[in-house]
Amino acid sequence: MTRFSIGGDVYGVQDASTSYSLTNPDPQTLRFEVHQGDHAWYDDSSVDRSEVSGAGNIPGGTPINLNYQFMVEANGPNGSFTNTADGWFIVGQMHNDDNASGVGTSPPFAIQLVGDHLQVVARYVQPGQDPSNGAGNVQMLTLWTDPNPIKTGVYNNIQIQADVSNTGGGYLKVSINGTQVVNYSGPLGYGQATNWEYGVYRSTAPETVAVDYRNMTLLTGSAATSAPTQPTTSTTTDPTTTSTATTAPTGIVAPTVTPDATSPATAVVSPVAAATTTDPSVLGAMGAMGLAPTSASGWSAPVTGASAASLPSMDFSRFGFDTGTLAGAAPQTTNWWGDQGTAAASQQSNSYALLNQYLAGSSGGANGGMIAVAMSGPAWTQNSFLTKPQS
Repeated sequence: MTRFSIGGDVYGVQDASTSYSLTNPDPQTLRFEVHQGDHAWYDDSSVDRSEVSGAGNIPGGTPINLNYQFMVEANGPNGSFTNTADGWFIVGQMHNDDNASGVGTSPPFAIQLVGDHLQVVARYVQPGQDPSNGAGNVQMLTLWTDPNPIKTGVYNNIQIQADVSNTGGGYLKVSINGTQVVNYSGPLGYGQATNWEYGVYRSTAPETVAVDYRNMTLLTGSAATSAPTQPTTSTTTDPTTTSTATTAPTGIVAPTVTPDATSPATAVVSPVAAATTTDPSVLGAMGAMGLAPTSASGWSAPVTGASAASLPSMDFSRFGFDTGTLAGAAPQTTNWWGDQGTAAASQQSNSYALLNQYLAGSSGGANGGMIAVAMSGPAWTQNSFLTKPQS
């Protein structure tokens, strides 16, 4: 339940709160690891999760430009990658604003692994239709599957351009290591805002897996349309290795379209009431996700509204934190939402080994203006957690 900043955007941590779930090997990198049974506080035992999720929503019809490098670590024999998850294995998703839609949904588009092959999928419903999986309206597009197994220990450049709209103007373009593998134009999403969420989210499986993300940048609006359409530099550690495209590397010709009734869904809880704030831009984003505090320092109790079918993956709106204190110059005191029990129990349950590891000493120097803030200690003292130079 830690909140921190990447390039000025607020993200929240959704994991099992172990020392290995989320680590920061260097100022540019986040490493996510899951073991069977690792899940966030709102999940059940059917999923394993270690993710960070953007707190601010991106309105539908907004151009998006997303760049990052992605690597899987070896977990099988002879340096191979093993993945036996038989439901889904998502390593990056554009998450729907389920508070606005009123039902739990699967991601409008996602980068995922099927076995040891990268895959890009997208989903949409026609305007006005119920986007819950059980309603049978969701159309799922399998836009690309890499015919070659992913190589371990090799960073892949991934560049995504998108506009999540199901009323006209929707598109999704994906390039892997400089080769365009998806060029889709058509309805995308469910007519709601979205937020970027990445890490590992899978149906539970026995093998331990770890993935690394570095140099992630996310631009929206006019900044997205004026940005380069391809990564400007390659950070692949093996320059002879690229992700091989399908026979139509510039796009899809006839994507597979199927009703989506079994893919992962996210439950929804009723949004809490918004409070006035001196930072309307932050509160507007948080309020759109049902995260606005009911008072300057307190959070309301949740309203039970999720169906039994959607409980395995509840919405990020259960996160419940106050971004108004994120960039304060002095230690902040914040009442966290939720049934935490006694004050001592609350402190103990939120003093994660990950933060203790990095915050036990000094913060170190910030690098170039992109500073992550983490909250720790009895007074939730701010400290530097992740830095990234301004690009």
